[in-house]
Amino acid sequence: MTDENFSMKRSRSQLATIYAPGAFFTFEGGMGACIAHPAARIRADLTDMLKNQIVDSINERVRNWEAQGLNCRREGGQPPVDPELVLDAQLRNDGGVPRLQGDRLAFLVPDVMNYVPEPLTFVCRRCRLMKDFRNAEDFETRGSTLEEGCPLFLRNEPCQANWEQLDVVQVHWSGGYQRISTLYNRWDRDRQDIVWNRVQCHCGNPHFLLDRTAPTFSKWRLICSACNSATELPVLKDPTSLRALGEGIAQGRHQLVEVNMEPVSYRANSAYYVQGDRVLALANEDYFPLLLRGRTEDLKNFIAKSYSYPVLEIAEADIENTLREKNRSQEWLSYRQYAEMAALMKQANRLDLAEASVKAQQDQLDRWRSEGLIPDVYQRTPALNQAVEVRGSEWNRKFDPIRQAIEHKTLEIDVLNDGSKVINVKEPKEPIIPDMTAAEVDVTKRRISDLLSMLGVEDMRLVRKFPVCEFTFGYSRVESGPRVVRDKTGDTWEMPVKLNLFPRAYFHEEHVQPIYVMKQDNEAFYVRLDETCVRAWLDANGIAYTLPAPNSRLGAALIDGHDTINPGGHGFSSWLDEYRGNATADSRNLCSYVYTLLHTMAHQMMHSVAQVSGLELGSLTEHIFLPDLAFVVYRRGTTMDLGYLSSAWRMATSPTDGSLILSSMLDPTSLRCGSGALCDERGGACPDCILIPEVCCITRNNLLSRSVLRGMAKPHWDVAIPRDRNIEGYFEVVRRLRRAAPQAA
Repeated sequence: MTDENFSMKRSRSQLATIYAPGAFFTFEGGMGACIAHPAARIRADLTDMLKNQIVDSINERVRNWEAQGLNCRREGGQPPVDPELVLDAQLRNDGGVPRLQGDRLAFLVPDVMNYVPEPLTFVCRRCRLMKDFRNAEDFETRGSTLEEGCPLFLRNEPCQANWEQLDVVQVHWSGGYQRISTLYNRWDRDRQDIVWNRVQCHCGNPHFLLDRTAPTFSKWRLICSACNSATELPVLKDPTSLRALGEGIAQGRHQLVEVNMEPVSYRANSAYYVQGDRVLALANEDYFPLLLRGRTEDLKNFIAKSYSYPVLEIAEADIENTLREKNRSQEWLSYRQYAEMAALMKQANRLDLAEASVKAQQDQLDRWRSEGLIPDVYQRTPALNQAVEVRGSEWNRKFDPIRQAIEHKTLEIDVLNDGSKVINVKEPKEPIIPDMTAAEVDVTKRRISDLLSMLGVEDMRLVRKFPVCEFTFGYSRVESGPRVVRDKTGDTWEMPVKLNLFPRAYFHEEHVQPIYVMKQDNEAFYVRLDETCVRAWLDANGIAYTLPAPNSRLGAALIDGHDTINPGGHGFSSWLDEYRGNATADSRNLCSYVYTLLHTMAHQMMHSVAQVSGLELGSLTEHIFLPDLAFVVYRRGTTMDLGYLSSAWRMATSPTDGSLILSSMLDPTSLRCGSGALCDERGGACPDCILIPEVCCITRNNLLSRSVLRGMAKPHWDVAIPRDRNIEGYFEVVRRLRRAAPQAA
């Protein structure tokens, strides 16, 4: 046995997450605890645009992590946070600006991962003797000494060795870990360094048994194998934190709670949290460059045109000159005749004819605009100018509605407008429709259209290949976010969790910083809500918003209002703290309600798909396009996609039900929570409701409430209205609109 790395193969998704560098794991059967080390064999084939998106996403995570970590809440007298304990050293380079450059990274395919046995602490099942080793090489050197200190051996009885690896390690939020052993450490003020020693019994015996009979780790004891004296198992201090805070502890500024490591099973989630994200791997590059800093004017024009901001009036002289240059003077004369006729009819008090002439004149203008003869010049409101100017530095990339607008436009060009890549569920065809007669197909289409109408859905399509790129780049321990809270000294200490990059990997004769990338083109459902229904729902719940122009799309108000979501501005925060425990009256706003509606409906659809298809919820995830009132539910993972979603839709389709996936979303039983109180009475969500695994959810299960669909208790973060006040559900409002439609007709 040597200290070299061993290699293993798993699915790419597993290697990039469960078995990513720094993760503890056991092989099948629970035998043999190991820790994963980085490996590199194949470079991922990515476009420069996709690489830039990944780097931008990492840099934003770093900036947000640093801001959260450095601003931990500290009570009076508690010292400020040490920056060294917030970010990996490589992330603090470049003159103090936390930033990674693309040329420092290696984008790799996670096809293999290395590992070594760890922790190398063993306990005898017979006599409870405990032995530990630094690494595999140390074990190979001293493995023959395992029997030393065995109580049976000391009584001249044969040793009945039966060794097992101890499944507990000590971890710290700095990212470090240590094996359970008789080692302990402290800060030496004279040496200005850490001193390590081993526990030794008063009788001089260095060998101990491990008493694990107590149910809690704090009551585990070391028992001398010679005299049976008991002593406490030492709690190690994290070396990284101790070097940064040791002198402060000696002087009384810092406390041991900041450096003491915590015992945890290496199977527990808190032992390791992989850090990563996902971006859309769209090919078209016409619109993504608009997000670059030098393209702000073009970006403003794109948003203003896409969401129908006010159109500036064009002088009639300019229109006339344009038409004469195009040899279309006769059309200009007709346009003027309509204007003159309208004036004459008003004087004659024939308002009906005057209105008809004005309409004819406007129709002529619209035709010229559609032909491109008269280009539209859109007015960029102050709110839009502000949004475009601040988004790059202040808005969270994941929730940025302007980025989502660019993504949606690119998705339209790349996928939605290509009939070979999508199937409209209102016009089903192979492979999403079972064998039926022509009459049955017609009935099925009508039922599906009716269900979509009652769901308030304007457009729904099956996307054959939804291009997504998932990646992982680092890890944290104890907590998945940038802060951890402990209360062990009478005071509450909020401390930073360190964001660590993966260790470097050896690739093509050099050490590189690995970013593990997984591209996938799995099936997806694209859904866009009916804007008329969404507006009616907002009005029914008294959610105020202002459109830049009467004919503007709701997306304009969502973009204009994103920066004013919370008192500090800057839109949604990375971890949505303002919607978890720090809600204010400002939490009730247009963006939060519309996002919750889209997000909750996406989860409702995932649950329906899972029930019909048998797919696990952990294999599904979502992407939200807030300003376009759209979302995508898609299959996650890099295994071969065997058409699971199309198969699920086909199996759920029939003339009787239309589509069980859609009908189950409207089923009252699917809109009730099994636990009751949390969702139905407090306007939240729970594991018995519409939650999915946090690693799959784009918001880690925040901004969810079934109340926005069915109506009942207000969302828990809406503190602007009375606690006992219910809200109207989207499905209720849509039902009223559909019932009123025939009467209005």
